[in-house]
Formats: sequence, structure tokens, C-alpha cells
Amino acid sequence: MARVAIVGGGGFAKEVIEVARMLGHEVVGVFTLENSLPDLPHLGYLDEMLSRRADYDALCLAVGAVNARGIANRRRIIEHIKAHDLPTLSLVSPLATVASDVAVGQGVFIGHEVLISCDTRIGDFVLINQRAVIGHDVNIGENVSIAPLVFLGGNVTIASDTMLGVRATVRQGICIGRECVVGMGSLVIKNLKPRSTTLQMPSKIYREPADG
Repeated sequence: MARVAIVGGGGFAKEVIEVARMLGHEVVGVFTLENSLPDLPHLGYLDEMLSRRADYDALCLAVGAVNARGIANRRRIIEHIKAHDLPTLSLVSPLATVASDVAVGQGVFIGHEVLISCDTRIGDFVLINQRAVIGHDVNIGENVSIAPLVFLGGNVTIASDTMLGVRATVRQGICIGRECVVGMGSLVIKNLKPRSTTLQMPSKIYREPADG
């Protein structure tokens, strides 16, 4: 098994670390600006990925994204990793169900209880979080972030650098362009052009208790 260095030090990194350890890997430390994981050594950040190359066998990207800024931050880290040809490891939770003919790229994370159907293609550095359902013949580009409980119907295409929020649903056959933000709870029934944003209407307060 590999000596894994985690890239990212926030709450999502805890989920990635859990899966890495479940798969038998040794987590040797974290590369991050701000480390909230005091039980693991802080190895530095982007420059130290090079100077401390002997300390790890592979990197695991553990930086989440909840908006376009988060996706852009992930992209900057990915480009640094690619530019220096640093090794990465894909992690698939043993609690996920992934069809045998699914193609998984480099640096991918697939969380607990994810279901991925047959003939699906997952690009490099894709994040698929807990209990997402991915239908048959889906194509997912590089650096796509899929939040928990997302549903993608069959033959859906998601272009690179796109984020899908919690419980977003995408109808069968839909194409979503690159750099889109699909807000939590959105129902996508039409193709989305690149850099589109969809938002589900937020809840409204109809009644509040009186003061006092």
C-alpha cells in the first residue's frame, strides 16, 4: 500500500483520510495553507510538494468546492500537480458500488455509498461525494465536483471545472458545459451552456414566533 500525502486540511480532508485508511494506505501528512488536522504532520503547501517528494508515494486531492471560487482553487492545485508530474492516487470507498467497466481517471475521489452504473467515464481529479448516483454511459470531465445525493441520469455529459450542489438532479441525456455551477436542489432538464449557473429557490419564512 502507498504512503499518501493529503492535499487540503479542512473538513472534507477528514473524509478522504478515512477512505485512504480503509483501503490500507498510510497517511503521512497534509499539504495545506491552514491545517485543521493536528494529529497529522503539516508538510507545507505547493512548493513543499517538490522539496518533500521523498516523504510520500502519492498525493490525494482533498480540497472541496461549494462554488466557482472553490472549483478555481482546485484547478490551480491540479495544474501545479500536473506541471511537476507529481504522482496521484485515486480513492474509491469500499462502501461504494462501481460497475466493473467504469473508467476512473487519476486523482479521483469516490465516497461512501456512491453508485456508478455501467460504461461511465470519470475524468481526472473528479470528486464524487457520499450517496451520489451516476447513471449508465455518463461522461464526467476533469475537476468536476459532485456533492452528496446528486443524481445524474443515463447518457449525461458534465464538462470540466463544473460543480453540482447537494441533491441536484440532471435528467437523462443532458449536457452541462464547462465551468457551470448547478446549485443545491436544482432540477436540470435542459442543456447548460458553459459558465451557466442554476439556483433552486431558497426557502421562505412564512411565520416566526413572536418576540419574547
